[in-house]
Amino acid sequence: MKIEDLRKLSENDLKSRLVDNLESLQKYRFQKSIQQLEDYKLISEMKKENAKINTVLKELSLSGENING
Repeated sequence: MKIEDLRKLSENDLKSRLVDNLESLQKYRFQKSIQQLEDYKLISEMKKENAKINTVLKELSLSGENING
């Protein structure tokens, strides 16, 4: 998912998506360890999406601090 699309989502949606991604990433890593994962690229894509989500969440928290403080 592109970062522009992530910026359109609410904070709660981003957090729930991050939790889902972390669970999926854990499953992918387990499948990789027992050599059942066919597409190893999924792991790196999931990590990149998690980084994007964390970036957007950080932006939201910083913009909230600027308004309040």
